[in-house]
Amino acid sequence: MQEILRNIANSYKNFSTGQKKVADLFIEQPIFLAFSSALEVGRNVNVSESTVIRWAQKLGYKGYAEFQQIVQQKLAQERLEQLTTDVSPQTEGQSLLKNLLNSDISNLQQLKQSLDEEQLLQAVDLISQAEQIYVTGNTFDYGMAYSFTTWLNHTLDHTEMLIYGDGQYYLQLSKLGIASTVIAFAFPRYEKVVTETLNTAKEQGASVIVITDSVSAPAVKYADIVLEVPMNSDLGIDSYTAASALLTSIMRFLSVKEHDKVKLNYDRTEAMYLRKNVYH
Repeated sequence: MQEILRNIANSYKNFSTGQKKVADLFIEQPIFLAFSSALEVGRNVNVSESTVIRWAQKLGYKGYAEFQQIVQQKLAQERLEQLTTDVSPQTEGQSLLKNLLNSDISNLQQLKQSLDEEQLLQAVDLISQAEQIYVTGNTFDYGMAYSFTTWLNHTLDHTEMLIYGDGQYYLQLSKLGIASTVIAFAFPRYEKVVTETLNTAKEQGASVIVITDSVSAPAVKYADIVLEVPMNSDLGIDSYTAASALLTSIMRFLSVKEHDKVKLNYDRTEAMYLRKNVYH
C-alpha cells in the first residue's frame, strides 16, 4: 500500500482538480475505493466516472478495475500480516496466496501439537458404540456438519443431522437417550440454539462430543468430550483446515475400528452405484 501512496504523492502535482479530489478520498478512505465502482467514487467527490478512470490511468494502471484489484490485494495483505502467526519469517514480496497457505499450515501444526489423542480415541469409541448419531452445529458450520453426517451414515448407518428449524427437530430430540451420541460443531459465532440443543441432549441422557476452536465456547459446558482445533481468522474468514484434518483423522480411526461394517456398507453402496450406472 505504501508504494501506491508514494505513487500518488509523486503524481499529485500533475493531477487535475477533479483527480486531486479522487486522490484525497483515496488517502482518507482507501477501503471505499477498493470496493466501490468508479461511478460511486465520482459521485462521492462530485466528479465524473471518466475522471476517476483517467486518474487510475495516470497512476500507471490500464484502468480503474486494475487499480482496484491491486488495492484490494494490498489491503488483504496488510490485514493478513496483522492477524496471522507466521510459520516462518515473512519473505520480501511473498504472495498473498502463500501467506494464506502458511496460515493453514500453522493451524495444522498447532493441531498436531495440542490435540489430546486420548480424547480423540474416546470420541471414536463413543461414535462407534452409539446406536444413533446426531450431528449439529452453527449456521456457518452447516456444510462441514452435513459432509461429516453423510460420511458417517455411509459407513456406520444411523446418523442424522440435528438442526433447529428442520421439521424433524423436536421428534429427534424426543428420541435422544443413553444410546445416542450428539456431535456438535461449535465455531464462531456461537449460536444459542446449539447450546440449547446440547442442554436437551444431556437432559435426555445422550453423550455429547464438541468440536470447537476454544474450550471457552458456550457449548463446552455440555460436552463429555471436547476436541479443540485452531482456527485463525484471516481477513475475517475462518479457516476450517485444521477442523477438516481432525474429521479426517476420526474417519480413519473409525474405518480401522469398524473395518468389517464399513467394508460391508461400502460394498453395498458400490453395488447400487454400478447397478444404476451412476459414474462415468
